[in-house]
Amino acid sequence: MGKITGSCQCGAVRYQIDAEPMVALHCQCLDCKKSSGSGHITAGAFPESAVHITGTLKTYSSPTDSGETATRGFCPECGGRISFKSSGIPGMLAITAGTMDDPGAISPSIAVYHKRHVAWDFLDPALPVAEAAP
Repeated sequence: MGKITGSCQCGAVRYQIDAEPMVALHCQCLDCKKSSGSGHITAGAFPESAVHITGTLKTYSSPTDSGETATRGFCPECGGRISFKSSGIPGMLAITAGTMDDPGAISPSIAVYHKRHVAWDFLDPALPVAEAAP
């Protein structure tokens, strides 16, 4: 796989990723639903050192169900959510698939926080699920 590139909607924040994803997933937690305006968010998790961001991200941190701290990165201009990291997984940075120049560059292998799934949010029924974060 080549480099993954992407940006927020307005282009003020861009990134390049020089690694394969450690995992790609759909997250159905309440925070991801609120920030995506949908039933889930799709993202790839990468070694943080392989993600190179240009532009400035505004961050928002909040506690998770597990007691860790989740920090989400947004474009301060258009509000597009770019990234996520958890204090429980140091060195990992998740990048939202919708911001990738080629969202098909990743392929989700699991849906997490399935306990928060809403009936109208249809995901591949063959995809494994985890009730919370694995």
